[in-house]
Amino acid sequence: MLPENPFERWRLLPLNQVAALKLKEAGESSDSERLPVFQLMTWGLVNGVRPTHRRTAQELLRLQYQNPAEAFTYLTSNIPGGLSGLQRKLLKMTPKEAAAELLDTLDMRLKADPRNPYGR
Repeated sequence: MLPENPFERWRLLPLNQVAALKLKEAGESSDSERLPVFQLMTWGLVNGVRPTHRRTAQELLRLQYQNPAEAFTYLTSNIPGGLSGLQRKLLKMTPKEAAAELLDTLDMRLKADPRNPYGR
């Protein structure tokens, strides 16, 4: 049975489940206010992962507190190799490597967005 809360449904998507697993491996508990995928990226920044662009952290902050459906869809649109490929790749990584991979994914997504002056 699916949870009635739409936010909880987004938390149950495979990518968020993988991110929650990586957070648990890192000794972190999932935050009920944010999707695990965004929490893992933030954890990575706090723990020494350097983003490729200086605005990545700013954009991450903006995304993680907007509508979870819109933010998740934005992050996962046009992922090279597809979403399931990314999920499989993340499962094999350490939490820090997974956070770096997700930050790189966000960075690529931001650079490809014609509405965003990011990277120009």
